[in-house]
Amino acid sequence: MSMDSGFVIAVGTAVLLMMAVFIIIFVAYYQQKQAKQQLAFKELQAQHRRELMEATFRGQEEERRRLAEDMHDGIGTMLSITKMSLNQLEKQVGGEVQVGFQFQKTRSMIDETMTNVRRISRNLVPTTLERFGLLAALEELVDRATDNDIEVELVYPEPELGFLPALELMLYRIAQELLNNAIRHARARHITIHLIRFENEVRLSVIDDGVGFDFDAVMENRKAGLGLRNIESRLNVVNGHVTFDVAPGRGSRIHVQVQLHDAQPVDLLS
Repeated sequence: MSMDSGFVIAVGTAVLLMMAVFIIIFVAYYQQKQAKQQLAFKELQAQHRRELMEATFRGQEEERRRLAEDMHDGIGTMLSITKMSLNQLEKQVGGEVQVGFQFQKTRSMIDETMTNVRRISRNLVPTTLERFGLLAALEELVDRATDNDIEVELVYPEPELGFLPALELMLYRIAQELLNNAIRHARARHITIHLIRFENEVRLSVIDDGVGFDFDAVMENRKAGLGLRNIESRLNVVNGHVTFDVAPGRGSRIHVQVQLHDAQPVDLLS
């Protein structure tokens, strides 16, 4: 082999190696760029989902407020007028014992219906939350749920929490859902709600002594798992998360965590 042939082969080999290195670098760069684009797209999708969920929950709160106003101003007012008309009619009819008993029975039914209207209205729009804050609203929720058969306790080490109204509303709705589940489905007799604020985190725990449930089976049931999925969706809006320490045949321990700096921009009340 001549010197010129060896030189040509060497140069050709070098060019091929350079081309191979260039191709490897180009492929690596392309894959890295593609990975960044996919990550950016996923982040955009996640942000879009959060915005959709935020809009959904804002719409739910607005609809609840409208229903509460309709019940209070419409149904509540009509019941009050009906009761006054009944009282006037009783005076005109006269004093037969049987007739008087029927009037009293009807009046009691109206009073009970008015009480239920006020209760439903408070559940739809917790006015105590808007006026006095989360702790007062939770204390009211606990007081209403406690009776001769059920004991509900609220534990919080700090008398002031200083959360934004939107975050307080979210935590209240989650506590409301978990408390209702513990009473209606788990048939709990003792329930404790813990609310603790750390420097940049809030933790809400609901612990009960009920019969528990199979988490996977409930979540597979579209209707039964709706409340739990709503909790997860609410927390996704603020990058929070929930841990379900549950099983059939024993009490449940459900823990919610929200990073406060992530929760600040969310507004479900506007």
